[in-house]
Amino acid sequence: MPRPLFISHGAPDVLLRDTPAHRAMQALGTQAAPDAYLVISAHWQAGDLQITSSAAPETIHDFRGFGPALEQVQYPAPGAPELALALSKELAAGGLTIRLNERRGLDHGSWIPMALIRPTADIAVLQLSLPRQSDADSIKLGEALRPLVDRNIQIIGSGALTHSLADSLDTVEDAPPAAFATAFRDAMIPTLERNDLAAATKWRQAPFAQRNHPTPEHFRPLLVAMAAGGQPGHCLHTSWSRSALAMDIWAF
Repeated sequence: MPRPLFISHGAPDVLLRDTPAHRAMQALGTQAAPDAYLVISAHWQAGDLQITSSAAPETIHDFRGFGPALEQVQYPAPGAPELALALSKELAAGGLTIRLNERRGLDHGSWIPMALIRPTADIAVLQLSLPRQSDADSIKLGEALRPLVDRNIQIIGSGALTHSLADSLDTVEDAPPAAFATAFRDAMIPTLERNDLAAATKWRQAPFAQRNHPTPEHFRPLLVAMAAGGQPGHCLHTSWSRSALAMDIWAF
């Protein structure tokens, strides 16, 4: 059964650049195919939980400044309305209310890694919104998703282990990693390896936490993946992009 993944999705142009992270995401697609993908992306936060329920979710180009070629890419993976409905009912039975959203498509935190993992776009992709309120809500969501692992549904938390966007914008792709970013990553590694959720919620106490995560939305998909897996973390890939972006991929 597929272990829940946390993918640091990086800048949108990871799709077009032949980088170590690009190749690592491609390698994920060589594993046994799941029946469906369920992605929780940093780029869709909502006050209430929502799940995509369109049979053909659109490709959302929610970024600028990466050139027309990337803005024209389409990822035509099917949705799974019946599965979305079933999941909403199952999670409701566990105390989580999830609203079906037929209009919502896949944002770049979802479709860009998926275009590398499954370029044939022939397996259903659902996207679930990220709780806006707290780290605890992200953990609660992940724990509720844990039974899906045994149903061959690949859970993916898509965010960033470090995400100082301001420091990365004017930096070349292969710049050496910044000391403030490596300090935060190094401090988090034992927590991920143990899958220590209590320690993970104290991430703001790690070195340079505020600089690496001025806002929490790129960190919280990690909490979802950790809680959904419930197993010690295994680092599948680590590299750096634009000095400040740790491109880690973890399985839980």
